[in-house]
Amino acid sequence: MFTVVMVVNLIAESIMMFIGGKAVVFIFSKLQSISYQTASNLSADSNAMKGTMLSNYISAYKWVIIITAVITFIAFVLALFIKDKPIDYRSTESKDKKETLQQKMTTYKRLVNYKTVVWVLYLCAVQLGAGLFIQYVPIYLNNILHIPRGITSTINTLQTVAIFVGYFFAPYLAKKLGSIMTIAISTIICAPLMLVMANAKMLGTGAALFAVVGTILFFRSGLANASMPVQQEVQMILVDKDMRPAFSAVIEIALSVVGVIDGLFTEFYLLKTQQGYANAYIIAAALYIMSGVVLILVFAKKYNRILRDSHASEESK
Repeated sequence: MFTVVMVVNLIAESIMMFIGGKAVVFIFSKLQSISYQTASNLSADSNAMKGTMLSNYISAYKWVIIITAVITFIAFVLALFIKDKPIDYRSTESKDKKETLQQKMTTYKRLVNYKTVVWVLYLCAVQLGAGLFIQYVPIYLNNILHIPRGITSTINTLQTVAIFVGYFFAPYLAKKLGSIMTIAISTIICAPLMLVMANAKMLGTGAALFAVVGTILFFRSGLANASMPVQQEVQMILVDKDMRPAFSAVIEIALSVVGVIDGLFTEFYLLKTQQGYANAYIIAAALYIMSGVVLILVFAKKYNRILRDSHASEESK
């Protein structure tokens, strides 16, 4: 189920991501009254733009943001029609009971154990690393490596397609390696690719650079996300059904805090210089290796086949 839902989302995301960067270039070309190719070439180094040209380039982004806001609002309206099923997160015995505040606090206290704490710390470490570079990939490609904006949108689309491909391998990997080993290994082997990205300036220029960077990001994205459906299911099985909403809430709060830390760290320290965009990959690689190793040491022996055991238990009912 997780795989199907994520794949449907990725299809739409891939299409829109492919259009996004090219839409910026297209609108910029119209505002500047130049050809699309000329606008694309100029977008490879926005720091060189000045005056009206820079204003038109910024305006192109503004129009794309407005379009995005409209689409997001439509998605919000559609979300209002989604209905949940309490049976997915409540046991039969408790489905008609309303919890008091004291009972809710007791539920959250039950979440605080070695297993759940380490799992949340793992997710936070990975998110901390990913947050240092993922949202800045277009800037790194565009402003630092001077890859045209239209091409960066294609590279970003390929990353999303890589996630799509990775999801299809998730069930196979979980079956062969076990759930925990799938998550840990896919996390660890991203590190070498991120270290290469940190030194992307040494990979050449022009079409050769575009191809190499696109290939590296494709594999990094695919490997990093191949275990995502497995991870989503594992964290729901780690706790009792009645505790799933509370556990999900704790995870979302923790990741939100990590997002704030990422933002503050990148704004006030890491991205003060252009070298910071490359250093982000190095720091992330270290966090990925550390978190993957911790996951293996803590969970692999006891929980590596947790999905298989859970599915067998469901089938026997």
